[in-house]
Amino acid sequence: MMRNIRILLLGCFVLLLSNCSSDNNNAIQENEMLPPVARTQIPDMAFERALIELRIDDVEDGFVDKSDIQMVTSLVMNNKGITNLTGIADFPILENLGVNGNQITTLDVSKNTRLKFLFIENNGLTSINVSNLTILEKLEVSNNALTILDIADNTALQLLRLTDNAVQNIDISKIPNNLQLNTFSVEKNPLDCIKVNEETLSNIPSQWTKDQTDSYALECN
Repeated sequence: MMRNIRILLLGCFVLLLSNCSSDNNNAIQENEMLPPVARTQIPDMAFERALIELRIDDVEDGFVDKSDIQMVTSLVMNNKGITNLTGIADFPILENLGVNGNQITTLDVSKNTRLKFLFIENNGLTSINVSNLTILEKLEVSNNALTILDIADNTALQLLRLTDNAVQNIDISKIPNNLQLNTFSVEKNPLDCIKVNEETLSNIPSQWTKDQTDSYALECN
């Protein structure tokens, strides 16, 4: 009788081990079948720390899950020590980006076509790409080191601050009318001619500001 009980218990134990092994194998197979998580590389640690502070990211590992940035519409990361915004292109519906007071030297937001507001003052900016931003309304890039600013695609601009840069020419003639561009400031740049369209030239807004030596014209050399 005791022998039979031992055999029965041994059989149950073997069966239990078999079920556990089967469950583990199934779990491993299921994990292997799961698709990899899509991620965006964030090489600048200061940028990633800012995302963590905003509770968009949670681990400082050089990446952020794409699923966590799909619905982000606003990023305000002023004075965070950011030097590189690589990864910003993967924020598909970003409307507002504020990064004043950092050390960013180059910025390409041409893929962020939903942007309406871009503030990047007091950086070391030498180049910026704002092409394709057809609904951009406000652009502030004062106190940088820009030599060129191409705003040909930014025909919805209502505010443009560009003071204290190294811009040698600026063409705002593509902006439909001077009633739309309410604020325009371009002082402290080594330019002497600002290209405007004919409608604007006949009625320069009083709130626009420039150096006294600068002039508005239909064509600039």
